[in-house]
Amino acid sequence: MEPWLSVLMPIYNGAATLPRTLASLAGQGDGIEVIAVVQASEDGSREILQAIPGLRIIDAPNSQNWMENTNIALREARAPLVTMLHQDDLWWSGRGAALKAAAQTPASLWISGADFVDAKDRIVGRMAPPFGATPRLIEGAEALQHLLVQNTVALPSVMFRRDDALRDGGLDETLWYTADWDLWLRLARSGPVAWEPTAQVAFRIHAGSLTLTGSKDGAAFRRQLETPVARHLAALQPQDMQRVGRLARRSNELNAALAGAYHGQSGDLVRALRGIAALGPKGWRAFLRDTQIVNRTMPRFKLKLQKQGRA
Repeated sequence: MEPWLSVLMPIYNGAATLPRTLASLAGQGDGIEVIAVVQASEDGSREILQAIPGLRIIDAPNSQNWMENTNIALREARAPLVTMLHQDDLWWSGRGAALKAAAQTPASLWISGADFVDAKDRIVGRMAPPFGATPRLIEGAEALQHLLVQNTVALPSVMFRRDDALRDGGLDETLWYTADWDLWLRLARSGPVAWEPTAQVAFRIHAGSLTLTGSKDGAAFRRQLETPVARHLAALQPQDMQRVGRLARRSNELNAALAGAYHGQSGDLVRALRGIAALGPKGWRAFLRDTQIVNRTMPRFKLKLQKQGRA
């Protein structure tokens, strides 16, 4: 049977969570191929993968990062539709059937809601773009206005066409933190976007994630945040560019400042908060809606407090 969906899995020393991730794919339906690209893992990850019948394993010992691993899998995918699943994230029951049903709706990007989970698979929050509580088809221009302000899309919650992603070379391998955001913006520009608010996947947050470790270099982190906005802001209508660009700049300033605060750096948190205050009441509402700042940050800071409590 030719697959209708390819699940792209970049693997690097993921043995601690990989069995649960793979178990979440079991029984999700026929016609789904799983492609795991293994980057010189030394913790038994490959042996775990080998135990799964039908799973395709590609060894990439010289690969440098998850973006390169994903691009290798993307080029090797046999299905017209693809989704990404990292070694520590999960599919909830019914995800495969939901994706197959969603594929009947023509779109450039299919997005569902997602749960945040901790190291023990406990739900600790929710991640979703501000598209509302009702399934709907969203014009690309509308989706872009919200998604440019902040990446509120969980990586495993998205499905897209393989050919669309490959048209511009797949993931940008220089964007170690925002390669997925850049891809969502590229795909949303051609629209429409199919939205399903139900949480169908889980996105794991933990102390070893790039969100927490990669942001230690403040200047590099800011560049990661600024690049997708700079690339795609001009796709908006002129009357929207200034408003959305202002919100996006304030969002990036706050994200960089929060990262600095998390790592105990002096940072620019006060200046970032002043910038948000200058948006005014209407701007505050748009900022809170499009950044989903409370939903995104509270689970991570709870994780930090728990870690400090155990120290």
